[in-house]
Amino acid sequence: GSMTAATRLISRLTLVTGGGSGIGRAVCQRLASEGASVVVADISEESANETMVGLQNDLRGQGHMAAVVDVSSKESVKKLVTRIQPPSVCVNAAGITQDHFLLNMEEDHFDRVIQVNLKGSFLITQAVAQALVACGAPKGSIITVGSIVGKVRELQRDNECSDDGDDAQINKPQLQPVQMKQVRGGEHVPSRQSSSCK
Repeated sequence: GSMTAATRLISRLTLVTGGGSGIGRAVCQRLASEGASVVVADISEESANETMVGLQNDLRGQGHMAAVVDVSSKESVKKLVTRIQPPSVCVNAAGITQDHFLLNMEEDHFDRVIQVNLKGSFLITQAVAQALVACGAPKGSIITVGSIVGKVRELQRDNECSDDGDDAQINKPQLQPVQMKQVRGGEHVPSRQSSSCK
């Protein structure tokens, strides 16, 4: 028989970066409702724990954990990925915005957005893909949450535009070699969100 959507992820481990708030928190809630065991990863331990405590936890074998990660740090990402078994599903939802016009944006603000949103997606995707291939995992999915701002420019968000289109470009060629090993990858672009990105 076919699995219902409500239970298709039972006993599957999922990793969500940026799971402490906004879209990442919503993704964690949805995955938990479908039976997944969720690793809520966020730079804020407090936010990750808040999300974890609110997750559904009533399906067999289901258990969640909160983990602190700075996605812009290779060392932090490696520490996280080696601490858990390779996840069946990984969602890159960590991201920040800096609301500045091009004319008065500080270079360090721009650099931080690139470090978290672009480099962070690369580091997580690489580490999870390597772990899945190394353990001979039968299959896995890696999804990066992009932004519609990368497709439809907003004048005041030049820094976000610069990296969101790039997320799609990173995921496509980067995952070609591992797709032959049954690791699927893609980018999801939600519509404009009003959730607070930190």
